[in-house]
This record gives sequence, C-alpha cells and structure tokens, in this order.
Amino acid sequence: MSSSMMPMSALVLAGRRNDAGDPLDEYSGGHKAFLDIGGVPMIERVLSALGGVPGVSERQIAAPVDVRERLQSRVENGLPVRFVETAGSPSRTIHQALKAAPAEGSLLVTTCDHALLTSDIIRDFLGQIDCENMDAAAAGVTRETYQAVYPDTNRTFIRFRDFEFSGANLFWFKAGAAEPLVEFWRHLEDNRKKPATMAAEIGIITGALYLAGWLTKAGALKRIEQKTGVRVGLIPLSFAEAAIDVDKLADIDLVRSIMNERKN
Repeated sequence: MSSSMMPMSALVLAGRRNDAGDPLDEYSGGHKAFLDIGGVPMIERVLSALGGVPGVSERQIAAPVDVRERLQSRVENGLPVRFVETAGSPSRTIHQALKAAPAEGSLLVTTCDHALLTSDIIRDFLGQIDCENMDAAAAGVTRETYQAVYPDTNRTFIRFRDFEFSGANLFWFKAGAAEPLVEFWRHLEDNRKKPATMAAEIGIITGALYLAGWLTKAGALKRIEQKTGVRVGLIPLSFAEAAIDVDKLADIDLVRSIMNERKN
C-alpha cells in the first residue's frame, strides 16, 4: 500500500449518541468504550489493534471530556495517544480531524465499539488501498464472507446489483482531497429526518436505481465521485469479524462468545 508512505494518524470515534439514554453506556458504567470483552475494555482492544499497524504515527480519541481521564488510564504504552473534541456527529468529528491533518497525510478512522478489531484486519484494509487512484476508502464484508463463518447471526447488508456487503467501521481519508466527501456525509446526517432533502442530496436517479436493485458497486462509486469530486474505494475484507461491532445489547453476547472461542 503506497499510502503507508504518507503520514497516517488514526482516529477512534468514542462520542455519545445524540439521543440520551444509550443502554450500552448504562450497561458499561458511563460509556460503552469501557465495556468488558474477554476481560479487556473495548477501547483498549481497538487501541492495541491500531498500535500493531506500521505506518500509524499517532492515535487520536474523540471522546467527551468527562471520560477522558478514565480512558487515559486504559491506554497502554506505545504509540502516542491524544484526545480531540467530538463535534456533534461522526462526519463533523472526522472533518475536524482531516482539516488538522498534515497536507500530505491521511486519516484512518474506526470506532470504540469495534471490539473484534485486530491489526490483521486493519492491514488487510490498508493493503488494498490504491492511494494513487483513491482519495477515500471504506471497508466492508460481503454477505458470502460473513455467512460462511456466522450463518446464524444477523447483520444488515447493503445490496448493489453485483455486490452485497455489511459495513466494517473502518475508513481511510486522504487529507486535502477527501473533505468534500465528508461534507456530503455531513449534509446527509443533518437531513436524516428529512427524506425528501436526503433524496435530493443523493440524487433521484441514483436512489431509484438502488431501490430497483439495478445500481452496481462501480455505478455507486462513480456517482459519489460525480457528486463530490472524491475518488472512493469500497474494500472487501477477508475477515468476517470486521462486520461485527457492539451497537446494541444483543451484540455483547455475540462478541464475548467469539472471544471465548478464540481462547479455546
């Protein structure tokens, strides 16, 4: 991956949901980042995975002020860690970090609830990025890859005509080039409760093609580039676990059972 030649900072999103009363925060004693998975808090697993990836120069944590001291106590030695402000939504926080990144640098983004993240998963993702022809990339796990390992568990899949995948909470952005894509994402977030406005942002034809099952992966990426000017890659990972995060209480038992199997 040629992107390893440019400075790369990692950003861990550890904000709170805008809607109050996240049961995961309550269950884990104040913030879901501290949720115990196999005897280790989730945030510690994520930071450890990032620390094992060559090319990552620092780890940033976007977290509320009231949990930073507790988070700092969970940070192991190794790559530098610093806290940055949460900006009200994932896209705003990422945009803020991108604007602060070196002009020739890049930003690797993941989330504090990616409990099964490993250095191998991250290397699989970064190894497929062509930074000469991509300004941003998102990781995904195909339905075939996921169901071959976990056929009896449910995931949400996005379906293109030729490619069906679940998101993997792993993104890469090139500083100075990817900002328009993040701004487009922010507009969608801002209008998530206004379907008509979102449809206008995405494009009526694109939306109709997707709903009809005619939109291909290449077609979707081309339309994103036409809309934003950003060249985007959608990277399929070979690790089924990359699609599993802890987004709701039901996910806790699943990730804990997977960790137990790894120990045996």
